[in-house]
Amino acid sequence: MLGLKKKKAVITGGLGHIGLEIVQTLCKQEVKVLILDNQDHTKISKFSKIYRLYKNQIDIYKIDLVKSSEIKNLLKYINLKYKNIDILINAIGMVGTNSISGWNTDFKNQSKEAWNQALDVNLTSVFFLIQSMTAVLKKSKNASIINISSIYADHAPDYDIYSGTNINNPAAYSVSKAGINYLTKWLAVNLAPKIRVNTISPGGIYRNHDKKFVNQYTNRTLLKRMGKESDISGAILYFASDMSEYVTGQNLIIDGGWTIK
Repeated sequence: MLGLKKKKAVITGGLGHIGLEIVQTLCKQEVKVLILDNQDHTKISKFSKIYRLYKNQIDIYKIDLVKSSEIKNLLKYINLKYKNIDILINAIGMVGTNSISGWNTDFKNQSKEAWNQALDVNLTSVFFLIQSMTAVLKKSKNASIINISSIYADHAPDYDIYSGTNINNPAAYSVSKAGINYLTKWLAVNLAPKIRVNTISPGGIYRNHDKKFVNQYTNRTLLKRMGKESDISGAILYFASDMSEYVTGQNLIIDGGWTIK
């Protein structure tokens, strides 16, 4: 049913927590994966484990997607080595653990530098990468773009879950992800019928958070736990495969019921 064997996928932010889960999910289906990231893959132990299992399916291209000149070089590389791409997954993003000044802080201390960087990374880079890759995606028989967003794209933060912790909710994160949700709809219209575009919006994913935060977050969900990276695997396979060949412009929320309370 999946029909993913030997398809070719590009994953932005492929060395991040969600990115690596996506890489592993697709490799299990015998997809060839090109990882785009600005991190050094040799310093990421989880990647090393995945690479040992699927080294014949994984390619890595180090890139700063905010820089348009680097995207031009990337396209030359893709055209020369891959000819066409079937799946583009945008998992790139500034998240809560980013250490830039003026980011993980309260409202009055959020900085313009952090704001601009969040929009550049989370939204602007995604738009211009998709724009540049449209031609190679259209060569596929059923091209699929999957953008990774967040429940905070459509829902205001519940500050009760942050009470008594050192975790904050930067405005630029939510704004940039709201932009991704709208961009998905806009692109679905503009790239149809050759390319489908959909979004996955995860809720909070556990990464060694403060116990108090975990308890407060868990109590806010219907399924009484935080998310795991693996919770999005099924959605990735659905949107990437022929199972969703009549689905475009949609946003699938994976949050354990957080957003319906």
